[in-house]
Amino acid sequence: MGLFGRKKTERPKSTLGLALYQYDNILQKDLKKVLDRINTGRVLDKGKAVIILERTAEKLDGILEDLSKDKLKVDYRSDKIRYKIIDMINKLKNLLREAVNNSSGASGGEDKAVFSKLSEIKKIRDVIKNKMRDIESDYI
Repeated sequence: MGLFGRKKTERPKSTLGLALYQYDNILQKDLKKVLDRINTGRVLDKGKAVIILERTAEKLDGILEDLSKDKLKVDYRSDKIRYKIIDMINKLKNLLREAVNNSSGASGGEDKAVFSKLSEIKKIRDVIKNKMRDIESDYI
């Protein structure tokens, strides 16, 4: 049993890799149920969604603080990745706010807007993944 245990994932050493690692963990652990409900078009429980949003917003703000220009000095290519990560996090925060505000019953047009924003965030993540490969990061 010990031979086939779960593979341990190491935390990245680079600051940009660590920010992406934390972002991915937030998406996979904290926001999985909320994003699944948004994808399927079901109504969110406003009380629970607000609590999850506040907790997630604090974590995302911590990532943004770690990526600030004052704390992180990087080269030109890494600086472009930093801006992409910041843009992606801000779009996710705005999407979650809109989803909670429109949870009382969204129309078809609002659903399409939410879906397009989710797909836009996923595209940004794919672009970041390719750019992280270019700089040979320890986390992609």
